Order: sequence, then C-alpha cells, then structure tokens
Amino acid sequence: MADMRSDTRGFIHVVTLALILLVLVGLGMAAGIVAGYLKNAPSVEDVDVEARRVLPTVVYDANGDVLTKLKIEDRQWVRLADIPQHLIDAVIAVEDHRFYEHHGISVRRILGALWYDIRHLSDDQGGSTITAQLARNVFLSHEKTISRKIWEALYAFQLERRYTKDEILEFYLNWVYFGHGTYGVQAASNLFFGKPVDQLTLGEATLLAGIPKGNELYSPIKNEQTRQNGLNRRKIVLSRMVDVGYITPEQAAQAADEPLHLASRDSKSAPMGKYVNFMVRDYLLQRYGKDAVYRGGLSVRTTIDLNAQRAAEEAISRLLPTGSTPESRKDNSNLTYPQAALVAIDAQTGQIRALVGGRGEDEYNRALRAERSPGSSIKPFVYTTAIDSGYTTTTMIVDEPVEYPAGDGKTWAPKNFNGRFLGPLRLRQALEQSTNIVAVKLTQALGPAKVISYARKMGITTLVDTGPKNDRGLALALGGLTRGVTPIEMVEAYSSLANAGVKVTPYFIQEVRDADGVLLESSVPRREMVLDERTAYIVADMMRGVIYSPNGTAKRADIGRPAAGKTGTADSNTDAWFVGFTPDMVAAVWIGEDTNREMRYPNIGVIGSGKAAEIWGAFMKKALAGAPPRDFPVPQGVLTGVRVCTASGELATPDCPESAVISEKFIEGTQPVHACSVHSGSRSTEAPWPSNATTSPEQP
Repeated sequence: MADMRSDTRGFIHVVTLALILLVLVGLGMAAGIVAGYLKNAPSVEDVDVEARRVLPTVVYDANGDVLTKLKIEDRQWVRLADIPQHLIDAVIAVEDHRFYEHHGISVRRILGALWYDIRHLSDDQGGSTITAQLARNVFLSHEKTISRKIWEALYAFQLERRYTKDEILEFYLNWVYFGHGTYGVQAASNLFFGKPVDQLTLGEATLLAGIPKGNELYSPIKNEQTRQNGLNRRKIVLSRMVDVGYITPEQAAQAADEPLHLASRDSKSAPMGKYVNFMVRDYLLQRYGKDAVYRGGLSVRTTIDLNAQRAAEEAISRLLPTGSTPESRKDNSNLTYPQAALVAIDAQTGQIRALVGGRGEDEYNRALRAERSPGSSIKPFVYTTAIDSGYTTTTMIVDEPVEYPAGDGKTWAPKNFNGRFLGPLRLRQALEQSTNIVAVKLTQALGPAKVISYARKMGITTLVDTGPKNDRGLALALGGLTRGVTPIEMVEAYSSLANAGVKVTPYFIQEVRDADGVLLESSVPRREMVLDERTAYIVADMMRGVIYSPNGTAKRADIGRPAAGKTGTADSNTDAWFVGFTPDMVAAVWIGEDTNREMRYPNIGVIGSGKAAEIWGAFMKKALAGAPPRDFPVPQGVLTGVRVCTASGELATPDCPESAVISEKFIEGTQPVHACSVHSGSRSTEAPWPSNATTSPEQP
C-alpha cells in the first residue's frame, strides 16, 4: 500500500507540475495563480549571470604549469569559440536538441516528459531546456518542487530576453556540474582527461556530455562501475547525435570504440608546496580581498619553478630524519624536528624559484619570518667590509688566544669551533676554515658599526645598532645578534656577491590578471648596486674555497660547477646554515628548532652546518640541472695570476719553495709590491722578476 500511495503521489505531482508549466506557456489556465508568481517575477536586470560567476584563482609557476587553485568551486571559464563543435553538438543533442528554436521552455519537451512520467509513474523526466537548466544552476535550488519549476521557467524567459543563444550556451557549458567539485567543461576536461577542452576527441567529448545527467553515476574516475556506466551513457549521446544529424553512424561507432585515456592522478600539475601556497594566498587576500580571490577568477603567474620547488622539498625530506623515525622528535603541536627552511632566488632578478617554510602542518613560514642566529654565515659581511676597506686575500692575521672586556670586570675569550689556534693566516685561509678569532679581530679593527653598515646595505634588515641591547659588540662577527636573521634576507644579501655587487630584491609574483585577462599588476626586478663589483668578485672567490679547498668547511656542498658559500653554526648547535650561490642562483638552507634547543637526536648525534650544506648541494644539483655551468666573470680592475708566497703573503721569489707559491687575485692597486721577506730577505718595492699578473677578464 505504501508503494502504491508513493506512486500515486508521484503521478499527481508530475501531472500538477505539467499543468502549471503549460499555464506559463500561454494555455491560460489558473490565471490567478500565475499572476501571483508574475507579480514577483525576476526582471531582465535580475538575471545577471556574469555577476553570479564563481571562479577560482589559478596560480601558475614561472613556466605556466598549474601550482594550485584558490577556490570555493573548481571552475575555469572558456569562451564558446574555444569549445570544440563536437562537444557543443553532443550537449545540444542529448540535453535540448531544439535549443535554437524555443524561447526558454519547450512545450514539446514538457509534454514528452509528462507522458513518460505517466507511463512509468515517476517524476524523472523534468523536461528542462538548456536555458531552464542554466536558470536553475545559477539562481535556484535543485529541489523538486512545483514552485521551483515555475521560477525556473520565469527565469528562463528572462534569460532568453537578455542574452543571445550563444551567450546562454557559453554560460551553461561553463556552469554545469560534473562532480568532484568541478564545474564547467574546461575544468572537467582537465580533471578527467588531463588536457584542455579544445583538444577533446569525439569519444571524450561525448563521454563528457553525458556526465551531467548523473555526475555520481557516470563519473569515469569514481570507480570501475561508474566508468562503465559512463561508457554506456556515451553510446546514448552518440546515438542522439546521429538522430539529430550531427554525425554519421560510422562516426558514432568509431567514437564508441575509442579507448578511454584518463588523466593520471599524479600528474605534473600536482599541488605545490604548502608554504608557497600560503605565501601567495596571503598576499592576494591582503591586496584584493576574499571575493576576488575565491570568486573572481584571478590568474596569477608566480616566479616559482615547479622543478626547483620539488627539488627543494625532496632534498629536505630525504636528508633530514622524518617524524616517524627515532632520529627525530615531535613536540606537543605534532611538529617534526629538526625544522628546516629553504629559499632560492634567481641571482640576476631576485625571482623566488623555490621556498620551503617548514616541515609541519602549521602555516608559520620560517623562510620568511624566522629570525635566527646566523652563526658563521654572517662572516662574509665582515670580509666584504675588510676587502672594500683595503684588506686583501693575503693579508695576514694571527689566529691566537684573545680576550676582550665584556663589562662588569668580565672578559670574553672567543674560541674557534675546534678549540685550536692556527697561527698566522691569510684572509682567504681564515674564511675557508671559518676561524672565529680572525673574524673577531677584523671586526674590532674595522669597527662593528662599519660591518653593520655593510650588512644592512647588502640586505640584512634585522640588525640592531641603537638602544641598550644592540649588535655593536664584537660577537657580531660570530652571529651573536640581538634578533637574528631570516633566510629570505640572507639570500638577498648574498645576491650582491653572486651578482657583481648588485643586490636584487626577492619577489614571487610576476603578474596578476582578472577573469577577463586584464592586467592588474606586474613586477619587474629591483636591482641596486651596493658593492664595488671588484670587491664582490674577490669575496665570492674567497668563498669558493669554503666548498672546494682542501680545508673548506662545506665539502658536501660541491655541485660540480663554480659555486661559493658559507656555513654557519650557532652556539650550542641551535641553528645550522648554509648560504651559497652560483652566477645563476642564490639559496639559503636553515636547520633548527623553533625554540633554542640543541639539535641533538638519538642515533645520529648533533645535526650541524654540514647537513645544511648537504641539503643545499642536493637541491642545487637538481634545480640547475638544465642550466649550463657558468663561472663568475672577472671584472675589469682585478688582477689574476699574481704569484704570492704563502709564508709571507708577499710576492714570490725564486727562493720561495714551489709548494709555498700560489696564484692569487687582487683588486688592482692592492696587490703586494714587496718580494717575499721570509725566503729572500729582500725589502725592495719591486718584484725581482715579472709577477705574471694580468687584468684579463678571463679566469686563470
């Protein structure tokens, strides 16, 4: 009895529904009821489809690959002219083959649907035209009520008055729902087939056209059963296209047998790193607001290189212990330690190519915000100040025990990392081996204020030189700072060494366009000459030895091409750094914990700057794999090939043992002029034979 009552109600429902719809097309029944609806009927101005568009913001990398979408709905608007005709024909054939003949609703479709429902005691056949479906999708709910059907018809009439048939069709094809959070044929084509809609074959187009009838039932990617349902539905669509005259039976048969090539679920356009996502999202929200970002269909081209981004994430993931291993630990927030950050920029432009802001699910972007002790990675600023002040690569400074007043009658006695003292060292040696004593002595001689000035103009903004607690002490030379530095400002500062004295400002947005392609903003590189190019070259050349000299501290950063950099380890092993560069890219790697906790873990001991250098090397090898190796160009005014005795730092003589003679580089005018006093005793101001120095722009 219950089933009979249900069938009866369904029958009454569809009959009543049909009668009301017939009223709307002019049959003149129940005029009073109709008048009530017409009184509140939408005007032509009310049916503004474009104002209702909900389009995601699509974020691209520098090469045009999709990084992510910021969305409420996944929709990509496409013009009717860019949709293949066979897809348009398929949709019209199966949904509304008299689309170009009616004025919003079709009496014939309504009567046909009514007759079907009467015969089958159902209300499955709604008889809605494409225009009516558009009205429902944009302005109404999907509930099956008489009232909704009336409003659907009213909106359909007004849509036909306001828009052309082609405009309505374009709206419909971009609005229709395909399941899986996907709206419109372009997004659906990318989801199911991994390609834009204009590349669809007839077989793919007809499969797509059949899905809206039941997106859960006919989805080719949900499961095997729905995939088979979709293929069966495709045959129905093809048959309707033959009936209408769009294709021949032979074409239909060929399309029905067409193999199904679905998009790989792990395709190239996988979501980008979450910290890049957060960075882009926050920028756009602040600049354009929520509606524009989540509904307005912005198109954003970033500077991120997807391959470099993957290389950064893979290097950190592979080379640091994961949260599931005993070598690491997790805190109360379930964050994995040690934490890490990496940021890489194009050395010539400042465009951010890759960024990793941490290893957890939090949104705290350590690459941009974490102010940490740089340890010895601050020393290049000391040496840059020294070289620009007349010191040379061969200037001798004694590495020895020293003490300095520390106030309140106390003294400070800095020590080298290994606890040993090496005696007289050339500046090049001291930087390669990262001796603390030499860096402190240099800072004392130059004055901390001068070092701060150089670091600041190179890009370090966090240094404090006023107030009771400041960075004007000698601990500055070892990274003992009031606040610390961030990875992003370290790559900015090191860029002036990689780029012949020109500092580049990091940025990550190339351009933003609205849904219509109108340019809203674009960025250009910001370049500023902050150092003498000769000074930048000499310091960069000294830093090459950190990686490639026998006594360098960063052998694990060897990437098989010209590169330079500096390690850094904070007191008590709370922070580990490697910041390095080639002529093409500058990258900083930081490892640490969010608190000042020593990085000591079971089974592996202390994690230090060697691990940071290893991560840097692994990243750079992959990120630069497609770029030919380049050396740092020698600027005019730099002497190369100057033969110097390591015992004295003076010009080599025939009496100097060959093992003590090296080829050095100097800013012209700062080269040694005295012959080696250790081996010849000469005090002449002229070398006893030509030094073979040259200002050739070629590397020796």
